[in-house]
Amino acid sequence: MGAQMKERPTFEQFKSYLKEAVAVVAGQADAERDRWADIGDEVKRAAILQQLKKRLESEYGVELVWGENIVSADLPLESVAIQLHHVYSTVYLMERINNKIRNRKS
Repeated sequence: MGAQMKERPTFEQFKSYLKEAVAVVAGQADAERDRWADIGDEVKRAAILQQLKKRLESEYGVELVWGENIVSADLPLESVAIQLHHVYSTVYLMERINNKIRNRKS
C-alpha cells in the first residue's frame, strides 16, 4: 500500500457494491431481494462475498473479512451490509494507522 489510501467507501457505496456483487454472481433478480438467505445457497453467498472482497481490495487496498456465520445468516440484506461495512471500516482504520506508523519509520 502506498502512503496515501483512498478514502473508505461510505455505507451507501458499500451497500451498492454488495448489490452489484449479488447481481454479478447470482443475477439481477437476486440483487433486488430483501433477505440475504433468499439469495442462492451458502456456496453462492460465499461467492458473492468473494466478489465483493475482490472489488474492495482492488479499489481500496484493504481486505474484507467476515465470520463464517455471515454466509448462512438469515438477515435482511441491509443488515448484512451494515455488519460487513462495520468490520471493513474497522480493518480500514487499522490499515490507515499501520500505514502512518510505517511511514514514520521510513
